[in-house]
Amino acid sequence: MKDLITIGIPVYNVEKYVEKALLSALDQTYDNIEYIIVDDKGTDNSMFIINNIISNHPRGKDVKIIEHQDNIGTGAARNDIINTANGKYIFYLDSDDEILPDCIEKLYMKMQDEDVDFIIGSFKILQRTGETISDFIYDYPCIRGHLEIAWQYFEKRNRYVNIYAWNKLYKTSFLRDNNIYCIPNQYIEDIIFLFQILLNAYSCAFITDITYYYCDTPNSVVKQIKKNHTPYRICSQYTDIISFEWEYVQNYRHERVYESLLSHIVFLIFYFSNEIRVSRIISSKEKKYFLKKITEFPISFKEIFHLKRKRLFFFISRLIFKMPFNVLIFKFILDLSKLKKKIVNKKKIFI
Repeated sequence: MKDLITIGIPVYNVEKYVEKALLSALDQTYDNIEYIIVDDKGTDNSMFIINNIISNHPRGKDVKIIEHQDNIGTGAARNDIINTANGKYIFYLDSDDEILPDCIEKLYMKMQDEDVDFIIGSFKILQRTGETISDFIYDYPCIRGHLEIAWQYFEKRNRYVNIYAWNKLYKTSFLRDNNIYCIPNQYIEDIIFLFQILLNAYSCAFITDITYYYCDTPNSVVKQIKKNHTPYRICSQYTDIISFEWEYVQNYRHERVYESLLSHIVFLIFYFSNEIRVSRIISSKEKKYFLKKITEFPISFKEIFHLKRKRLFFFISRLIFKMPFNVLIFKFILDLSKLKKKIVNKKKIFI
């Protein structure tokens, strides 16, 4: 008999999309699946639709529903799924997306061939009208080795692994043994989840087949941020992410990837700072508070001067300028460094 696989689906205010999402999970060709649906206490008819589908579907008996008492975020929902899963493997599906009928089957077969900590499937981004925005096809070799995945991601900037928790088949034991969880009350939980995955995984593999449809949702958190509508709760979560990652990387101070991790955190600081600075829906007082809090980076001068010259430049720029003006300066520095890289590359071509 094939191994049991858990499909976890956090649910919050997705009544327009949840039927397609759930049916795509229930109609999988793989025949040994349990479903964990986490009700994060939305205010629409999502759970009514779900219960109606479950009562009429042949696989309804394989569905377990976990109810939160209050809305506490997707991060807490993902944690519940890790803690209660009976499957040897876990797969996350967002409740406003869809998976192809053979998604789990293909990921499972690849897992049997490679026996890695997690498998990543290729995916398609769709508009809600059904039109394709873009395809992301992963045609990469399997990655193996101590911190090799993190080295490729943070140092080599080979972003093989996408940031999202969905469309990956994880070994349940890998997540539990390494204590990989999201921060509760987080709505942008993927960043910290992936951060832990990259630093703890020994191996990962990819499949070129598209197994997931990511559907572009008009009023998603990401869309609101892109419109400079970053709310107070997201600004607060930015500070939580920086704090978490800074504490986490202290376990890797003597690893070759440590400098790259510090550089990554600095980039996040400036990225988040800019999002806070341009937000149209928080007050100036709130901006000042968050900008001060998020830039309190406890790296010592002694440590800075042991870093590579390239990163030293970025750290010093971080320390010299005060917020929010330093965000603009840092952006200018980044633009110059990109321009310099292009010029150097062009010179190489003509040499």
